[in-house]
Amino acid sequence: MSKQKKRSVHISITEREHATILAALRLWQEADEHNRGDLRDIAEAVGIPLSNEEIDVLCERINFTANREV
Repeated sequence: MSKQKKRSVHISITEREHATILAALRLWQEADEHNRGDLRDIAEAVGIPLSNEEIDVLCERINFTANREV
C-alpha cells in the first residue's frame, strides 16, 4: 500500500454553512450504498469515501473547532 501524504484544507465558514455541512455529512451516513447517486462521484474524487466512523470523528472535530473559535 502506498503512503499518500494527507493534504489539509482550511476554510472559513459561517455558522449557517457549518450547520449545513454537518447535516450533509449525517445525511450521507444515513443513505445506503444504492441511494447515494451522483454524490458518490464527489465522495470518491480523491479515493475511498469516509466510513461512518470517520464521519463521526470529522463531525466531532468540526464541532470542537467551531466551539473553540467562538
